[in-house]
Amino acid sequence: MTKSTTLRPVIRLDNISFIRDHTTILQDISLLIEKGQHWAIIGPNGSGKTSLVSIINGYHHPSEGKAEVLGRIFGKSDLRELRLHIGEASSEIKNMLHTEDNVIDIVLSGRFATIGLYENPSLKDKLRARILLEFFGLSEKEDIPFNILSSGEQQKTLLARALMPEPELLVLDEPCAGLDIGAREELLNAIQKMCDAPVGPTLIIVTHHIEEIIPAVTHAMALRQGRIVAQGDKREVLTGEALSRTFDLNIEVQERFGRFWAIVKKI
Repeated sequence: MTKSTTLRPVIRLDNISFIRDHTTILQDISLLIEKGQHWAIIGPNGSGKTSLVSIINGYHHPSEGKAEVLGRIFGKSDLRELRLHIGEASSEIKNMLHTEDNVIDIVLSGRFATIGLYENPSLKDKLRARILLEFFGLSEKEDIPFNILSSGEQQKTLLARALMPEPELLVLDEPCAGLDIGAREELLNAIQKMCDAPVGPTLIIVTHHIEEIIPAVTHAMALRQGRIVAQGDKREVLTGEALSRTFDLNIEVQERFGRFWAIVKKI
């Protein structure tokens, strides 16, 4: 007889709440993400999306409930060690970067989870950085200062930096913020291509624009005022009824080419 094994979930949150300055930001959130799934977290500004991913990323403990990410149980594990296995790209990280640093150094800094490159990367690290830059079409930009890049190129550099440590989990918080349509579609195509690769991290993409949810995303969670409105298979969540409750608008949803588009109906 062979002994059966159960794969651990990527993320398990059991009835967590998050309270800061006597204000409840998240309440009674449960989430189970399995290997092979890719998730979108959607909701209006102030719905608790960023606070939720800050817990997932190991920056905060929940005020109530139980959390486990990549097999590390909060309260029993070193969350600094956990963060070495999570790739993250967000406006917060972008705002902390030394923008005069060149592109390859910013990508390499992702190996060490530092802002700025203070350690000597190995030849293997440099090779991986160049492979990532080639993947995102940035090979000719590696020696250019980050602040010279276009907004779309900066976002792809952040994505390459997030992938540098070969993370098990990749969290993208509003990756398309500030991009025009062309740059947005180029970035989303790059993320889709990454998800289509045979080996890659579990993806969580945080957005309040459902058209940014790429076909590779399998599941979604909708938040409003710190509570779950709906979660599960994306086609069960990205509906007019669920999104109308999430955004407090009269919304109709259309699906085209594997993407979803919200149309606000006049009252």
